[in-house]
Amino acid sequence: MTKIISMVILVGTSVLANAQVGINTANPEKELTVNGTMKTSGVVFKQPMEKLKADENYTFIIKSPAPENKITAYNDSFVPNSPAPINLIQFKITCDPSDKDWVNQFDTKINSSKFLVVISSFGFTQPTRTFTSDWVTPMPQIFAYSSGGTWKLKADYQGFAPDNSFPTGIWTLNLLVFDRSYAKDFNSTQSLNASTTGAAAAPLIQ
Repeated sequence: MTKIISMVILVGTSVLANAQVGINTANPEKELTVNGTMKTSGVVFKQPMEKLKADENYTFIIKSPAPENKITAYNDSFVPNSPAPINLIQFKITCDPSDKDWVNQFDTKINSSKFLVVISSFGFTQPTRTFTSDWVTPMPQIFAYSSGGTWKLKADYQGFAPDNSFPTGIWTLNLLVFDRSYAKDFNSTQSLNASTTGAAAAPLIQ
């Protein structure tokens, strides 16, 4: 009698192991298919993870901050007009004709609480010179800063300007815009204490 019961249990286990279970669906596509949202305290992925096939596109898996902790998939083909995890935005800014190279404040209208902005590269259409010493090399002041809830841009060759005979200059500023849900920025002010060498007081990341 014991042997017969053991055989029945083994057969039942084999059937369950090869079955497909569906939650909120009558046609499960995998061993477990959930049609709806799922809450779990942890996810363990099989190693090695499955690689994309040659005809498959990429997808980012993103977790939003607490307390929501929502996991979503992003693919540009799904929502082509929405922000991506990493965005490249280019601005071409024509300067004031009286100064020709000075952008004191340009409001990008990019929400600084939601996005992190980095100027990755830049270009300027006109040569610049100083009227006091021609041998001085012009150094641009170009940076992005948060003010009033949005990202602002500054671009200028301070103390320099294109010659009056040149047309008004145009800045090309290429921005990398990161979603703050998975990017961080760290600000640290350090002093060299009248020395030429120094070190951070503590590692910002490690």
